[in-house]
Amino acid sequence: MKKEIWTKDYLYAILVLLCVHTGPYLLLSVITVYGKMLSGSDTLAGMMASVFALSGLFARILSAWLLDRMPLKKVLLIFMGAMAAASFLYIFTSTYIQAFLLRACQGLAYGVACTAMSTYIVQLLDPANRLEGIGYSSLTANLANAFGPAAAYALLGEQVDQFRVLFIAVFLSTAVSFALMLGIKENSTAEKTEKKQEEKAGLTAILLPFLIWALLSFSMSSVSAFLALSSLEKGFGSIGMYFTINVIGLVLSRFTMKPLIDRFSENAVILAMLVIIGASLAGIGVCTSVWQLYTISLPFGFANGCLAPILNTKMVNRLPDTQSGSANAAFFAAGDAGFIIGPTIWGMVSGMAGYIAVFLAAAVIALAAMLLQIRDHKGEK
Repeated sequence: MKKEIWTKDYLYAILVLLCVHTGPYLLLSVITVYGKMLSGSDTLAGMMASVFALSGLFARILSAWLLDRMPLKKVLLIFMGAMAAASFLYIFTSTYIQAFLLRACQGLAYGVACTAMSTYIVQLLDPANRLEGIGYSSLTANLANAFGPAAAYALLGEQVDQFRVLFIAVFLSTAVSFALMLGIKENSTAEKTEKKQEEKAGLTAILLPFLIWALLSFSMSSVSAFLALSSLEKGFGSIGMYFTINVIGLVLSRFTMKPLIDRFSENAVILAMLVIIGASLAGIGVCTSVWQLYTISLPFGFANGCLAPILNTKMVNRLPDTQSGSANAAFFAAGDAGFIIGPTIWGMVSGMAGYIAVFLAAAVIALAAMLLQIRDHKGEK
């Protein structure tokens, strides 16, 4: 019998994951301001943001290794404790190198803690509920991203210089996360056993979904990197409503993707969402009014919101329960890699051919992922 998703343990885990995201998202939009304040250099300020993402990518690899060898709760407490310590030390930073090293530590600890917490949530779910459960849990990052930047600027004050106040808030949020993790119960299905060797599936089983998500992340990084600059060039002015509408589409997807799959099949939904992503990216490139951009943002957010949990669930389902940590780590690593490499490549493209070329090339790459999906679907038959 299919188990209920909204159990007490699942709701508690969702709360903990939201708290895990809160601290990093408080700093995400303002850390370059702090880096510039300490160094006086735009390049060094940018590196403060990059080191968090790079250390987070390494954390995905580390977490896969750790979760196969250590109790999940122990991994959570060690790395959430490390994140709290780094956040506390931030309060006393006075040089760029101090802040840079602590930012790297935060990225590593956050990457491991986030992957471990997501794995714990997967292990709480009945296999029949995984798609919906993973979809709802991933909304925690969107919620943190929705209120984090606004809260950060409110704490920084009108002069955007009260960083000590902000760092205290980041430390308190990580300390609360650590305290909440003490109440987590190890899931019996997650216990590491000396199980049959044949249960150990190779990571090749998730290679194609990994590549599909990496290509999609790479293509969608064009939006995070160059949407603002492209809109300014077109004279659109403020495009804040784009992000609001995009999030509405993403939230809607989490409540409708399962009925869509039940009616049309997983493969059909994935292919349709890939087409929407490709068309949306092309539309962003060629749109001539801000209202056209706003119209595009809803289906773009919806398609992205569908594809992320579907591909994540597919990777988890293809490996044994004892390797769900590796599956989650691989999914997050694919996304991280795309968003780390993407802005640099798209910057080169924009320098040679302009912003329209960036979005059209990103659309082609998103559509190219359809070939991988078609091949993957044939392999499943």
